[in-house]
Amino acid sequence: MMTNRPFAALTLALLLAACDSPAADHSGDAETAYSEQQYFAARDAAQQALRDNPEDAAALEILARAQIALGLGGDALITLDRLANLGSGPADETMLRAEARLQAGDTREAVALLRDDQSADAWRLRALAAGQDGDEAQMLADFAKGREAPGDKFKLIVSEAAWYISQGNAEAARPRVAQVQREAPERIETLFVTARLAQLDEDSELASRAYLGILDITPLDRPALLGAIVEMGKLGRIDLLRPLVARGLEAYPNDVEFIYLDARVKAEDGKWEAVRDELQKHESAIAGHPDARGLYGEALRRLGQFELARAQLAPVLRLTPDDESVRRSYAEVLLETGDKAEARRVIEPLANGPEGTEEDRALLAKTS
Repeated sequence: MMTNRPFAALTLALLLAACDSPAADHSGDAETAYSEQQYFAARDAAQQALRDNPEDAAALEILARAQIALGLGGDALITLDRLANLGSGPADETMLRAEARLQAGDTREAVALLRDDQSADAWRLRALAAGQDGDEAQMLADFAKGREAPGDKFKLIVSEAAWYISQGNAEAARPRVAQVQREAPERIETLFVTARLAQLDEDSELASRAYLGILDITPLDRPALLGAIVEMGKLGRIDLLRPLVARGLEAYPNDVEFIYLDARVKAEDGKWEAVRDELQKHESAIAGHPDARGLYGEALRRLGQFELARAQLAPVLRLTPDDESVRRSYAEVLLETGDKAEARRVIEPLANGPEGTEEDRALLAKTS
């Protein structure tokens, strides 16, 4: 059950953006938001502070840290350069620059910056750099060295767990996830690997709770929004995913994933004209998104626009030949356009296969 807490950070960010009072402590608000892992709010507050005073070193530092937390390494490097020009670089500037370089894809420079650092966090970044370069053996060796190195190992353990999860190795990830759950159960990073591991275990209840926990802290986190929506869908909780889809679409109005999910909700309600209109408006954006394009084709079919539906569904079936719903929808369209031979070719493998339904066999009979 969602609480009202997810909207607290969003409300704070909106108030900060709207407030023009010179007495407002935007820099302090940014620091508070960052300490509470509200990275979007921290970024927005820091940017407001810098509009008031472009040489606010404290705001620049929080902005750089928030940008790195949000994966915006290229932006963080620009911010760190501004901070350096003021002669106010933080004590861990080299580490920040190395992580920003890594996020920007410059693994060689990131590793070079770490050459004199033997801390656990430095070994984490070396491991991630090796992983980006495709050197799995070196990455695992660097993780192992990090576990024996001095310093806080939380981020290293999270990164190692996340890598094992990405490889589908739940058993290797499990003890590492358990470790960070003991050490920092409310950290966003802990909640994220908890959710991802639960997805590997096909535990949608736990995964959805973990994703909602992230959204409790930072309401606009895109991966958490998408993860929560997917798991709520698996649980059949359309009532709970609706507001999450609406929030995602408002925050990311041009994001094809949220455009598609919003159309899916409309389809669930049988609003096929609304589905068609929304996807038609974004036709160029969904061209490379098979699920959205397939839904667009289905909406056109439901509305009797069979030739247009055929044009959308044909390339989708070529890309996703195992998608049973697309195969059925395309076969229906082919029958409606008078192409019985092609309809038979499309529906026959499904109708005669182990997954075939009475509906599929009835559809096949119509092609005779």
